[in-house]
Amino acid sequence: MYIERRVTVEEILYEDEEIQILKTSAEAKRALLYLTITPRAKVTDEVIVNVTSTELRLGTGGLDIVTAIIGACPKEENHPNGHIIKARYLPSQLSVLAVEAQESNYHHLFKEPFTLRGKKVLIGELHSMIPICFWGMDYLKKDGKMVVIISDEASIPLSFSQHVRTLKKDERFVTITIGQAYGGTYEAVNLQTALQFATEVLNGDLIFVTLGPGVVGTGTIHGFSGIELASWANIIGSLNGIPVWVPRLSEKDKRERHRGISHHTMTPLTNFTYVKSILPLPTIKGVTKEKITRQVEDISQLHEVHWMQNGPLEELLQHCLTKSPLPIKTMGRQYVDDPVFFLGVAAAVKWILSYTD
Repeated sequence: MYIERRVTVEEILYEDEEIQILKTSAEAKRALLYLTITPRAKVTDEVIVNVTSTELRLGTGGLDIVTAIIGACPKEENHPNGHIIKARYLPSQLSVLAVEAQESNYHHLFKEPFTLRGKKVLIGELHSMIPICFWGMDYLKKDGKMVVIISDEASIPLSFSQHVRTLKKDERFVTITIGQAYGGTYEAVNLQTALQFATEVLNGDLIFVTLGPGVVGTGTIHGFSGIELASWANIIGSLNGIPVWVPRLSEKDKRERHRGISHHTMTPLTNFTYVKSILPLPTIKGVTKEKITRQVEDISQLHEVHWMQNGPLEELLQHCLTKSPLPIKTMGRQYVDDPVFFLGVAAAVKWILSYTD
């Protein structure tokens, strides 16, 4: 299915150098325009919007996507980019200067052998973990630098993320987009080279590999975006690093498979991760504790589980929720709705910054 409609721009709701959010005359009544590939729209312009996700009423819907402005001059930007194409063979394909490309000043770096030398690297599934990790670092290591490596199993344009657009104003926050994802502070071809750049050039104190907004799940054993975490963990281990998993936890999710430790963490960690990993967990009470204790028995056969006391985690989270300029939610839930999710992310941040040499 692919559906486009023609609508009129009634108001510019938001705009910066990367995106516009438009109020439109029909369909979702709101549309997202990426300025990297489409000219800037004006009120009264007629635009073509892709309405596929909103027609299907998906979680990735809510906004139509502008594909063209009727009568506008063709988009043309001649920045000194490299030859690496992202969103390849799509109408929106664009060239970027990848850090490892021949045109890059860093090209020579990637001709040398690379090892993480035992460095601990965070990996996690949900985009909502990013602001918790950053403000957690702000609490534990205020002068630290966080490097987020974004893969392409979810949103491809990173500028879709409001949290990232806000956090990138802070010089301690840097992003690298890999695969077909684009729009990071830096671009790279794959995780291996992104990890090398993050450690040898950016000197990241906290490196977090994750996805953009819009992860996919199908209610099946292996059909979800987060299965890729196992591949990331295996790559980190192969580079002599230590993968530290940010657990996806919940007590309030209506889906049983996501309660306790979500199967989106359990399945890749226990079935497809062949290198020893670290899983920090908050101290949970009640029925959820019983379930997590059973799950930990399976995890502990290959990996290390570290239990973290909740008091310091709650203090860390209060700092995060106070400092974040945007509300932090996961699957529409705030801290008060499902605190165990937030405690899980805090446990991983607390552990890695407390035990990183």
